[in-house]
Amino acid sequence: MGPIFGLAFAATLTACGPLNENNVANGVLDTVRTRFSGEPATPAPTAPVLTRAQVDANPGSFLVLNAYNGTMISAMAAGAQNGNRTTWLSASGPSVTTRNGILVATRGFPRDLMAADVTDVMRALVNGGGSATRTHDTLSDTDQIVTQTFTCTVSSKGRETISILGRQIATEHFDEACQSDRLGFTNSYWIDGSGTMVRTLQAVAPDSGYIQLDRP
Repeated sequence: MGPIFGLAFAATLTACGPLNENNVANGVLDTVRTRFSGEPATPAPTAPVLTRAQVDANPGSFLVLNAYNGTMISAMAAGAQNGNRTTWLSASGPSVTTRNGILVATRGFPRDLMAADVTDVMRALVNGGGSATRTHDTLSDTDQIVTQTFTCTVSSKGRETISILGRQIATEHFDEACQSDRLGFTNSYWIDGSGTMVRTLQAVAPDSGYIQLDRP
């Protein structure tokens, strides 16, 4: 999950504001209970499944996955690379694929995101906000692929300093509020001054809720 938007974001960092880092119990799983209510998820602290020494010795090689209220916390290592898409693998089984940090596929969740088109979302983030359309291919209850289209609005929530494994990182926080005829959700992205997504909270599918991905 390397730099995605380069130095363009350095100029877009705006007014300061604190990041509300609640405990894990009040964090990720409440987003599953809302079943894509459209309300933003709440970030949880990065679990100590990696050490700072491990991360510093292998920069850019790890993510930390947090899902289901902390009952699924895994270190993920970079696996297959296909252009700007990276598949991240965990020892516990689930994997995720990101495109420049934005989630485009999952495997091993109750209802997986099979594929996503996030081209418009990337463009809106580069521009510091705007409208976007995204499509999701997800599995139905009968294991059929269902395609849904969402209309989204990307907006900056200002500058926030977040902590990941003891490292303080100055970021700009963006929310992406999406709605279809049946579902709504809000993804969140924290992007540092080099244009790297260092934290995201992104919707997978109903029954899977949101997952948090931190770049330590």
